[in-house]
Amino acid sequence: MTDEARPWYEALFERDWYDYFAKGGPSSPDEDGSYARRTDSEVDFIEQALGLTEPCDLLDLCCGPGRHSVRLAKRGHRVRGVDISTYNLEKAAELAREFEVDVTWRERDMRETGLADSSQDAVINMFTAFGFFDDEGNQRVLEEVARVLRPGGLFFIDLVHRDSLLRRYQPRMWSERHNGAFLFQEHSFDSAAGTQTTNWTVVKPNGERIEQSFTLRVYTLQELELRMALAGLTVEDVWGGLDGVDLTMDSHRLVIRARAE
Repeated sequence: MTDEARPWYEALFERDWYDYFAKGGPSSPDEDGSYARRTDSEVDFIEQALGLTEPCDLLDLCCGPGRHSVRLAKRGHRVRGVDISTYNLEKAAELAREFEVDVTWRERDMRETGLADSSQDAVINMFTAFGFFDDEGNQRVLEEVARVLRPGGLFFIDLVHRDSLLRRYQPRMWSERHNGAFLFQEHSFDSAAGTQTTNWTVVKPNGERIEQSFTLRVYTLQELELRMALAGLTVEDVWGGLDGVDLTMDSHRLVIRARAE
């Protein structure tokens, strides 16, 4: 199947995504270590928010290149990372070797992880890795989370905050990269469907263009609370960032902790 015929979430997360668009990739280097320190502080907050004082069975759903998975494994947790991208999982395995930890990687769709019922103490889903499908498909993701969690297990999800997104909406943006490339972003929001479509174009110094596009279903907190409840997950707490700040209309992130029935 060609990339044009594949759903965007199957075609997007390959080398171009990692090299030119992903935070922490080669086009956004971590020369001073600030990105790594930020990831460490995010993992600190994950452990705090979930009360992980002892090693646990933890699923990183849509683990990407593994920046959270490997750090949680380094802290003693028994981590499984699930992602649909072969390339992401290759980068994650490289990082695990660098950190000298064992993580079980699975190339699977987030709607069907293949994990056993009630096998996980916690599930995390980071950096807006949710909303890839229609409402029915997104509901299946929440039901899959509830299925693999043990009774009382916890779900931690980090998303773009729709209220803030619309307050600061910019249809077009551009920025210069450290390597002389330019990134152009175009956004359109469908208020009826609750979806944002993003088109990204990188223009390299030699004039070469690299383009990526995707559409996300962006939920309000109230919509997510209802959908989680239907899946058997009860929202217990919310924050406006991975530093534990209160959620306000201006918070760029929406962070939720929910508990399985």
